[in-house]
Amino acid sequence: MSRFTALVGLIVFLNAPALLAEDARSRVITGAIDYPQRIALPPAADLQVAVEGRFGAILGETQVRAGGQQEVLPFALTIPAGLRGDLAAVVRLDGAVRWIVRDVVIAAGSEPVDLGAIPVAPVTPLDFVTEVSCAEQDVTLGILGEEMVLRAEGREIALRAAVAASGARYTAVAEPETEVWSRGDAFTIRLAGQDLTACHAVSPPERRPYRARGIEPGWHVDLGEERAEIVADYGELRREAARPQVGVVPGAYVFDMPEAEASLRITETLCRDAATGMPHPDKAVLTLGERVLDGCGGDPRDLLTGATWQVTAIGGEAPEAAERVSITFLAPARVAGSTGCNRFVGGFTLTGEGLQFGALGSTLMACPETLMAQERAMLDALEQVRRFDVAGDGALRLIGGAGDEVLIEAMR
Repeated sequence: MSRFTALVGLIVFLNAPALLAEDARSRVITGAIDYPQRIALPPAADLQVAVEGRFGAILGETQVRAGGQQEVLPFALTIPAGLRGDLAAVVRLDGAVRWIVRDVVIAAGSEPVDLGAIPVAPVTPLDFVTEVSCAEQDVTLGILGEEMVLRAEGREIALRAAVAASGARYTAVAEPETEVWSRGDAFTIRLAGQDLTACHAVSPPERRPYRARGIEPGWHVDLGEERAEIVADYGELRREAARPQVGVVPGAYVFDMPEAEASLRITETLCRDAATGMPHPDKAVLTLGERVLDGCGGDPRDLLTGATWQVTAIGGEAPEAAERVSITFLAPARVAGSTGCNRFVGGFTLTGEGLQFGALGSTLMACPETLMAQERAMLDALEQVRRFDVAGDGALRLIGGAGDEVLIEAMR
């Protein structure tokens, strides 16, 4: 297998550089870690809490000596105002991680946040972790003791080396229908007899590709793993720089590139492309010397993927059995959902011009006529979708048809 990144499994970000400006406006995040045993912790026990923002930036962190305490473990830290983050925490006993909290969302804002008591879960951290993203799901590969381990579907599957003509191949010790085959950053994974597709190693957040672009005067910035490319004036101006570390200021992330006389500022605000209306997750501002150029940043796909969308309207009407009517966008280009009667799966295509759904297959369960009619209406609407938008309240709007109207609305 390709050489794993030397990270401490599930808590890598706790050691990332904190780049918060000292004079930044900040907000206080408080809470308490509730560990299950409620035993007096040994003297060397400690609690670490951090809030991670975009691009791997640590917005705030704190460490608490927990030794001797027997109740919940209170904490307080500050983060810059106006930025969203994910809070995580670990409790270590004698230097070993015993409990962990992950993915507690801190919404953007300026007011203090009290998270109350947060229960932790026991964890065994992996060494030399590689995160792998597949079209169907994400999995984790790493070392646990002397074993290679695949973490998937909430399970830990022990692997052993197998013969391979190229790359590195591992098969599950107790599951003959599970195997992992790596060739560089590409992976072939079979999980319990199911082939996972489009599997590739995921770069750490601080090195993931990112693009910002603007219409006038035709510019874009591509942040690669190691380099940044700046193109402006419809291609007449071209500059390069080493990819800088991200800086954090209230409400924004900043990439300063003095060797290219450029700076890119990213704000987590919905931005629509001036030419196509395509929504993007970020507003981007590129400074080139004395010039300031506005544009959008991030991948529109990120606005769709993630949590399931609960359908709230089909053709302007609230659906029957609404709790069962949903759409889930799966990276990179798969979609699944339910019409309230049958489940459907298929593909979607997202281009610079809009969004379209491919042929959708569905189960064939018979339902009451009202649900069957709703199913026909929903599948017909999906077939007509040509673009999407996100409303101010976060609602997804799938738009198309002869009148370029809202065909389906949904909420996270």
